Formats: sequence, C-alpha cells, structure tokens
Amino acid sequence: MLNILDIIFVGLASAVTFTGVLINNFEKHVPAFILKGFKYGSFAYKGTEANFLQVIEIPKSWYRHFYLFASCFGSATLIYMIMVYHSEYSVNVYVSLVLRLFLEEDEPAVSAAAVTIVTILMVLQCLRRFYETYFVQVFAKSSKMNLSHYLAGIIHYFACFVAAIGQAPLFCGNQNRDMVVWNDTYTKILTVPCVLIFMWAWYEQYQSNIIFANLRKDKKSGQVITEDHRVPNGRMFQYVSSPHRMCEVILYTVLLLLIPTRTFFCIYLWVLANQIQTAIQAHEWYKKTFNNYPKNRFAIFPGIL
Repeated sequence: MLNILDIIFVGLASAVTFTGVLINNFEKHVPAFILKGFKYGSFAYKGTEANFLQVIEIPKSWYRHFYLFASCFGSATLIYMIMVYHSEYSVNVYVSLVLRLFLEEDEPAVSAAAVTIVTILMVLQCLRRFYETYFVQVFAKSSKMNLSHYLAGIIHYFACFVAAIGQAPLFCGNQNRDMVVWNDTYTKILTVPCVLIFMWAWYEQYQSNIIFANLRKDKKSGQVITEDHRVPNGRMFQYVSSPHRMCEVILYTVLLLLIPTRTFFCIYLWVLANQIQTAIQAHEWYKKTFNNYPKNRFAIFPGIL
C-alpha cells in the first residue's frame, strides 16, 4: 500500500513527465497558462498570455531557500540520528508518530549504517548547494519561477530526510537495540563504490556551477558584469548541455542503491523526471538561441539523450 510520500512523488513524477512530453512535442497547442507555469529561468515562457500567473511568480534566486532549509533540517536530522545510534538516545514518541503518519512503516527496511551514510551524503550535498546559491551562483534579477516550483523544492528535501530515517532501525518498529541491524553485507559491498561515485558527481556538479557563474563574471576581478546567458564550455559541458542535472541523477541513483526502499524509489522517479524534462527544455533553448551551439552535445546523458 502506498503511503503519503509515495503518492505525492509518483504524482509529481507523472505530472512533470506528462507536461514535459506535451510541451516538447506539441508546444504550439499547449495552453499558455501551462507553459507559463511549467517553464522558468532561461527557457521561461515569453508570451503575454496568462499574465494572471504573475501573482504567484517569485524570484528564481529564492532557490537559495531550498538549501537553507535543507541544510538546517538535514543537519538537525543527522545530529538526532547520531544521538539515537551512538548515545542511546530514545526516539521521541512524537517523532515516531510523525514518521509513521508519512510512511506507515512498522519494520525497518534498511540497516543503521546505510541510513547514516545516506544522511551524511545528503547533508554534504545540501551544504554545498547552500554555499553555491548564496556565494557562487549569479541569478538574473528578472528571472522568475512559479510558486509551485518553490513548494516542490521544500517538500522534496523534507521528504528525502524523512524517507531516509523513517524506514531505519529504532525510528520505526520496536526500540529494542539488541535486534537492530547495524550493518549488512549489501551495505558493506556497496558503500565504497557508491561513496566514490557520489563524491565524483558531487565535485563535477560543483565545477559545472562554477562554469555557469563565471560566464557572468569578470575573469580578473570576479565581479558580476552581465546577467545575459552565454554558452558554457569545458569539463562535462563538452558532452551534455546540463551536466549539473546529469550529476543530480547520478547522486540520487547512488542514494537509491544504498537505501532501495519503495518511498525513496518514488522520490527518485520524481528527480529523474524533473531533471530529464528540464534538461531537454534547456537543450532545445540553447539550440534555438545560439546558432553556433555545438551539435555533438546531448541534453543530459552522453550518447543517449
């Protein structure tokens, strides 16, 4: 039986995929309010129809709030988990009730080691994105996004941490420490390769965002000199238009491998759908906007899509 988070993220994945396919193949026939609500940033809808949606448009720079929230919530979750697992701190009854409300889990689905590793990796990702969005990236003042994108981002990061700990030992099921699966063979085998792949994608995503930011900065002074869009080059941009989105998919693939639960799979479907559809939109925008755009680049996966 699907829980609340399963339903939310399967719904989001389905909606994004369906809308993206419609726009990518039949954009001329798609109502303006759907285009304006779905597309944002560099490939935002430029028409004058559906202007009533402007009342729920917010600055794209508010992306920063995702990572401020995620860094605080994720760090608090990690600290609480360490207290539970290493200081013999009992899980608060209200925390258990909230987790059960969202996940309806009676027995742990992963080992304590797996969920600890995943939570640490997610916190590292959120902290790095917090740093990037506040101190590296350059957001155009005119760039907007729909309020729905903002809410989806907050819900996403809340759900990721809840889904991780809510299916872990002591956070669901009995509180008997003698019965806890602290580690298992599956986690032992996958930990090293998964962490190495995660850190590679983590670093490549950071480098991609540095390249994006430098397109709007003076090379010598580092001062922002333009908000115009330019063609990025170097590193993974030689192969795809959205290496940062490709890396995001890789990051969540690793997380799913470490905690292969149904709920995290539903979250993964949403991430996959969202990253693929926005990558396709960005790729098509690049090709239409820049006549000299490299023809050998793919949208998100080299040699595939």
